[in-house]
Amino acid sequence: MKKINVGIIGSGFIVPVFISVSKMFKDLHLRAIWGRHEEKLLSFKDEVDYYTCDLERILSDEEIDVIYVALPNALHYEYAMKALKHGKHVILEKPFTVYYKDAKKLIDYASRHSLIIFEAIVTIHNPYYQKAVKAKDEIGEIKMVTCNYSQYSRRYDRFKKGEILPAFSKDLAGGALLDLGVYNTHFVTGMFGMPKDVKYFPNVEKGVDTSGVLVLDYGKFKATCIAAKDCKADSYCLVQGDKGYLRNNTTSSRCADFVVKMNDGKEKRFSQDKRGEFDSWKYEIKEFIRLYRNNELQKAAEYNRQTLIVAKVLDKALKSAGLDY
Repeated sequence: MKKINVGIIGSGFIVPVFISVSKMFKDLHLRAIWGRHEEKLLSFKDEVDYYTCDLERILSDEEIDVIYVALPNALHYEYAMKALKHGKHVILEKPFTVYYKDAKKLIDYASRHSLIIFEAIVTIHNPYYQKAVKAKDEIGEIKMVTCNYSQYSRRYDRFKKGEILPAFSKDLAGGALLDLGVYNTHFVTGMFGMPKDVKYFPNVEKGVDTSGVLVLDYGKFKATCIAAKDCKADSYCLVQGDKGYLRNNTTSSRCADFVVKMNDGKEKRFSQDKRGEFDSWKYEIKEFIRLYRNNELQKAAEYNRQTLIVAKVLDKALKSAGLDY
């Protein structure tokens, strides 16, 4: 069976993770990587057939089946659309796009041209999260949902000193919501769909949210989602019902340790090996390979509908807070 040839656009910190996880799958072959700075690309020369600073070369390479876009947030739409227009399937890093309208354009274009565009988001493809989605029905009528993904960023120290890296760049749509908050949003909307109302209350420094609280109003219950890059706490996700609760004792990205505890004291747990922060990536890569191999455009469209819900929530959140990227 022919391997799936992948071209990588970008050379940031997440690319080595993608390369490492890709090596777990014999179906994938890393054909090429593109970036603006040759000195950064040199570190990847042994991982790919070639590296290039010529974007047209990688997009026009007929051997490449799929483009993985791993650029700063503000560039996702532009480069994903370039890849689609060259007839490539696309794996697009989260957040899919900064604005809902751009997410819709990408998905509509891919659909019209029978291409797969796939958000690289670990949460919804994790089988333990999928168990949790089913388990929520056991805890009765939902009353409250809380997520906290707080992870002090080493880049924040440099940010405070005036060095603006992509993670905290207003021009590149950095910040806590579009980084960590994406996982919280997928966790909640993957269970409950689109909320009735969205509000975001950020802590803003130099025009970017370094932390904030996202409030999702579902009418009969509310969800509060904390995302922070300027402070640290134990991360968790908690879904409370009138018959019990469901708790994830890890981040909304890893979803590695769940407990369901009923009001009468009965409980059950489902956990996975907590080997590392990025171990759950294997689930999303495995699912993309399955979609590609079987040309499952309808299933890809289902995932895209979830992506659009998240894109709309994040768009509304940013606008409610007056954060204009």
